[in-house]
Amino acid sequence: MELLVATLAQMALGKDDDGPSRLRFISETIQHAPGLVNARFYRSREPDSYYLILTTWEDEDFWYKAQDRYSPKNLLGGSTGELLLASPEQWLMRYLWGYSRPSAQPAIAAAHIVTVRPDQAERVERSWIEGLRKQVTQPALAFAFLARARNEDSEFIHNHSTLNNNKVTEDSANNYGSNFLNLLSWPGETQRKDFYADQNYQAISGFLSSVGVMRVVVLDPL
Repeated sequence: MELLVATLAQMALGKDDDGPSRLRFISETIQHAPGLVNARFYRSREPDSYYLILTTWEDEDFWYKAQDRYSPKNLLGGSTGELLLASPEQWLMRYLWGYSRPSAQPAIAAAHIVTVRPDQAERVERSWIEGLRKQVTQPALAFAFLARARNEDSEFIHNHSTLNNNKVTEDSANNYGSNFLNLLSWPGETQRKDFYADQNYQAISGFLSSVGVMRVVVLDPL
């Protein structure tokens, strides 16, 4: 099962100009990492000052072997105090839903980072996917996905499973928590406004606000 690693870093005041060179370094470092499927980089729009790095790995075994050298959080961490405001946030996640319209080039994006009450996590997952599926019937989105994070206290599933040629069971691999990431991309501002004005988005946004806390970061793809 593919593993998504989402890394969010907030830049220190006055250090925005140094961010692109750091991201180029990270991109060049990880692009040949064994097991890396793809990497996406985003920069927030003012007044925020964030960078979002999304790396997808073939499975957890590849990530476990690569993380010491290729973890975006580790590659960014050496800059804390000189480039970053605080230590980067990083979540290990599984994809729940995805959408891509190849004819539309993503020009603007937004990351919705949501933490919900644990007793509502399964309900949120089902309702959010249903709402997104309804919205993609309208040609507003260019690219999007919904992902859910692992529990912080769950261990990596790496204990010789590859060497022994054993498959990890679905139950043990899906030990996921109550943190979600919804990345949305649009061809332009008009499509973004139309998406947020849609009654399906209004319904799921109100529901999420009632059961958790949402952070929204407006982004430009890099």
